Amino acid sequence: MGSIAFNHVYKYYKGEAQPSVNDFHLDVPDGEFLVLVGPSGCGKSTTLRMLAGLEEVSKGDIFIDGKFMNYVSPKNRDIAMVFQNYALYPNLSVYENMALGLQLHKVAKHEIELRVNRAAKMLEISHFLTKKPGQLSGGQKQRVALGRALVREPQVFLMDEPLSNLDAKLRTQTRMEISKLHSQLKTTMVYVTHDQTEAMTMGTRIVVMKNGHIQQVAPPQQLYDNPANMFVAGFIGTPQMNFLQGAIVEDDGRFFFESKRLKLVIPESYAHHIPPAGANLRQIVMGIRPEYVFCEEWALAKYPDWLVSAAIDMREPMGSDTFLYASFGEETLVCRTEALTSIMPGDTVKLALRMDKAHFFDRETGVSLAAQGERAS
Repeated sequence: MGSIAFNHVYKYYKGEAQPSVNDFHLDVPDGEFLVLVGPSGCGKSTTLRMLAGLEEVSKGDIFIDGKFMNYVSPKNRDIAMVFQNYALYPNLSVYENMALGLQLHKVAKHEIELRVNRAAKMLEISHFLTKKPGQLSGGQKQRVALGRALVREPQVFLMDEPLSNLDAKLRTQTRMEISKLHSQLKTTMVYVTHDQTEAMTMGTRIVVMKNGHIQQVAPPQQLYDNPANMFVAGFIGTPQMNFLQGAIVEDDGRFFFESKRLKLVIPESYAHHIPPAGANLRQIVMGIRPEYVFCEEWALAKYPDWLVSAAIDMREPMGSDTFLYASFGEETLVCRTEALTSIMPGDTVKLALRMDKAHFFDRETGVSLAAQGERAS
């Protein structure tokens, strides 16, 4: 089947002091939809290309279905790859584009016809089979590229930024089609994107990468709710998580997050994550997502110990919600609130920060105190 194993894989390019992929170590079970996500240059596409055999592995081992792949040519890896630029032959019809790979592998004509028609029906492109790529829209071309991969019936599908050339509406539609395809086929898929929305909505597990290193591997909701470090916390989520500089102090048996302008009690439920008093507790960053920063009266009454006074700098209506950008001193906060809020720029308001939803990070390392506590236990 289509299980994958990366065994401490590195990629060095000539003339570069640091590896582009640094100790990538991960097992991917058969049938998983794994998404590699991160900013440009983080090593995600290089990792995919090593899996495909398009880049040599500098160090480490790659296995597909338990078979050692480092020196196996791409055509013999039983994979199919979908690229960003579609890579369709303009002089061939849609049917011929989808059938070409099977013809090169000497698949019987009746079997090719069966597979192409089945894939075309699944992707709703049966009525395009006689057309040339130049007659199709970007979304239609991408579905043809998906169909060409689909007819191969590989152990593993690899997708490298396949939706980045589509407009927002087509991206959403094609995203749904790929997810539906995975649920129907149950085939292993490894998908590369820089778009965190794609990652969160499609992957059964997500690998967040930065500078060639894996930052965290987790299912989407776990990644959002329990980021391992500040990079993951800031990368996943729109608008990004609010970050406030300060320290954790103990006072009368309770812990507080303290900065120049606020002192907020930390819930007892989080106390077990706080390490014994040390220098690192003076260098803390608190993170809290915009949906846990409230300006409504009910929240101010419910969370009286978690209030901060701030000035509204900007209002950003988003249709279903409104984002308020607030500041107090040198710190800023984004608050997600109801669409028809009456609060306007220039207003000074009270904000309630749900400290039971806050995250705390070591400022020097960026690592979450909760993640540090789990490693130590």
